[in-house]
Amino acid sequence: MAKYPSEIFGCYLRNISPEAEEMRRKYWCPFHESPCYKQSRLIDYPFGVCTAHVDGQEIALCPRRFLEKNKVFHDIALSKFGTSDNVLVFSEVGLPGIGSFDFVMVQHKPLSTHVEDFVAIEFQTGQTTSTGQLVKGFKTFIIDRRLPEGSSYHFGINMYDIWKRTFTQILNKGIIMEKWGKKIFWVVQDPVFNYFQKKFRLSDMGYSKNHCSVFSLYDLKENGQRLDLLPTRMFSSTVDALFDAFRRNDDIPPVERFVERLESKLTGDMKIALHLSREKAPAKFDAPKPGATGRVREPSDEFK
Repeated sequence: MAKYPSEIFGCYLRNISPEAEEMRRKYWCPFHESPCYKQSRLIDYPFGVCTAHVDGQEIALCPRRFLEKNKVFHDIALSKFGTSDNVLVFSEVGLPGIGSFDFVMVQHKPLSTHVEDFVAIEFQTGQTTSTGQLVKGFKTFIIDRRLPEGSSYHFGINMYDIWKRTFTQILNKGIIMEKWGKKIFWVVQDPVFNYFQKKFRLSDMGYSKNHCSVFSLYDLKENGQRLDLLPTRMFSSTVDALFDAFRRNDDIPPVERFVERLESKLTGDMKIALHLSREKAPAKFDAPKPGATGRVREPSDEFK
């Protein structure tokens, strides 16, 4: 099925209004009311793909996409506090030794700095593989202001990598919230969450107001010349249930398959392997190249 950038600088591809053209000309993000902050090493201007059309679905690729009209925050405030009065949202709130939360929503006493309650909020969007192909489609649109009829680009959504990185955060931050007796809302798009639910066999998940880890799901639906962010479902869980699902994941291949791979390498790659009994390691043996921040760069890290 076709794959292409479907929302560029906050505007659906079908939107060719003067307002949309102005946002594209300015490289503007209407969801944050500021210039787009995404970058790619393949272009010297912002990489403004908010959403991609993949296999019949619109997949948000930028966390700012969830900021549309502050819908997500209003929904969470009503769900948790029953009102949005006396509620403030702070971004990037750090916790020493742990990291930071994308957002913290605070309910305070009227005309007071006294905190009555709070929740943490995390955004999780899609991540692409072969992102150079997505950049190709993006560049074509920027130059021609359209994509050729039937265009499709060979990039993908790396669902496995998304949840490999996120699951440990869900567990770590979930433990903290359970200890504090507070909630953390994970804002995820419906098709992205579906992969998580299927892979870890969480099909029996429901919703309980007593659970601290809440998955608040949204989706993007076409509405004429725009895509609308719409709430769909809500699930919740305990850390124990999530950890049990993580531990019993039977996608792990049998050890025999890995041994077969090692034996294959012994057959073909013995010359470039590191022989511990030799004083000098072979010149071609090296450690993975670190990224700009010092951590090992993985394929999906190429673009942010």
